[in-house]
Amino acid sequence: MHVNRDSVKALAREVFEYDLADEAAESVARILGAMTNGLAHLEVPHGSQLPFGYPKLLAESQRLRQRA
Repeated sequence: MHVNRDSVKALAREVFEYDLADEAAESVARILGAMTNGLAHLEVPHGSQLPFGYPKLLAESQRLRQRA
């Protein structure tokens, strides 16, 4: 999986309504890229969700929006 600065900025804007600076988005993209590459090598039992999977991120963003 390849994560880039523009996709990180778009996600931050869409999910958190936050504009990231280019340098911050680049750092986040590098970290997320390393994490997703590392997680891809983990063995996960069928039906289990990794701790940083999309459904988990979506649920957390909805929870944060409800608190705001």
